[in-house]
Amino acid sequence: MAPRLECITFDCYGTLVQWHAALNLAVRSILADHREASAWNEIQISDLVDALRTLSMARQQRPPYCDYKTILRWSLEEAMNRRGLSPNPNDGEALLSSLREIPPHPEVPSSLERLRKRFRLAIVSNTDDDLIAATVASLGVPIDFVVTAQQALAYKPDHGLFRHAHGVIGVLAEETIHVGMGQVTDLRVCHEMGIRAVWINRLGEKLNEAWAPEAELPNLVALPELLATYS
Repeated sequence: MAPRLECITFDCYGTLVQWHAALNLAVRSILADHREASAWNEIQISDLVDALRTLSMARQQRPPYCDYKTILRWSLEEAMNRRGLSPNPNDGEALLSSLREIPPHPEVPSSLERLRKRFRLAIVSNTDDDLIAATVASLGVPIDFVVTAQQALAYKPDHGLFRHAHGVIGVLAEETIHVGMGQVTDLRVCHEMGIRAVWINRLGEKLNEAWAPEAELPNLVALPELLATYS
């Protein structure tokens, strides 16, 4: 018999809030101030967004630990330089400003409100405390614990962030279930650490069967009903 579910942990960016849209809008706003990018097409813009995301994820895994705001600034500058753009001194701050308060996906607040009637809720995120604060507030639902890479000095998929989160919450790994969108950053870690997982597949990705979760959902609409059986 599986242990009683004490807490649901969530990935934040992408899973709960509209990270991909926010990042895309932020990059477009920055490019609007660069004349050399005025003739760029959608493919070039998407390429820059993808490069920014890829560089950021790669830098997170290189020691020593570096705060997320610095990583985002560096990743933007590097991605722009590689594409022949000359970053402005304010580009990095403009990016951070755009990402400080990201709206939730439409179904998220009501789903979280239903879940918190039965479970404690936690966010485990690759970010800095101050960068995510307004985003968490925008959910409109109290979150019991917000655990960041800054607190653990480790980024997912490093197991250290999850171990730190479980210590802060006061639970064993088997007393939690993790809800996330990333296969490498969420599903793989859960598989390796023996954590139950629900995959939120918003982008219609193909699942790596080696990291198969307990359930796959397109969004959080059906999550309260699914987890009601765990209480």
